[in-house]
Amino acid sequence: MLVDHLTTALVTAMVALVESVESGRDVERIALNTLEEIAYLFGEMSSDERQEFRDLLERVAAAEPERADFIRSLPGSLGLNLES
Repeated sequence: MLVDHLTTALVTAMVALVESVESGRDVERIALNTLEEIAYLFGEMSSDERQEFRDLLERVAAAEPERADFIRSLPGSLGLNLES
């Protein structure tokens, strides 16, 4: 389910943020590793889930015009094509 993928990705991001603040480690490396892990987790989604994710992002982009371009670029940045 899409909710499972989104929840896992959110938890992954939150853990990385907390760990980077608490440990003082290389924040750039942690950020890159976290983005790669999120992309991997989202890569496990079915085509239908990917479309649902794109639809959800479109709704969020419409509600946040100042970040809309970035939000709409996320699926491509994460390597999510609908065919997979």
